Amino acid sequence: MWERHGVQPAAQEYLGATATVFRQVGSYNCRPIRTTQGASTRWSTHSTGDAIDITGFDFSDGRRIRLIADWDDGTEEGQFLRAVRDSACTWFATTLSPDYNSLHADHFHLQARGWGTCR
Repeated sequence: MWERHGVQPAAQEYLGATATVFRQVGSYNCRPIRTTQGASTRWSTHSTGDAIDITGFDFSDGRRIRLIADWDDGTEEGQFLRAVRDSACTWFATTLSPDYNSLHADHFHLQARGWGTCR
């Protein structure tokens, strides 16, 4: 639903292209939550497969957009990433982006459960 109603419309609007690949660094990873103060004693939603981390997208025109390189650049790529993050908040209970903290500088953390966090 996020791809169809969020990512693809934003790709057309900001880039005039279609997103063909979602770059991700994993969903299932049995580990504690990472915080800026170190590891927590609570389990990450990755440990139950309820979250995925997206690092960027590839497009039909050959363009590649990565959060680590394109989040803060103020270009159409950066606008696309912000639009995609905002749309993720509609489809995921928790959406974390580089605006959340330094641990998310290179990816969107999208999780199925949570308290409605969108940052």
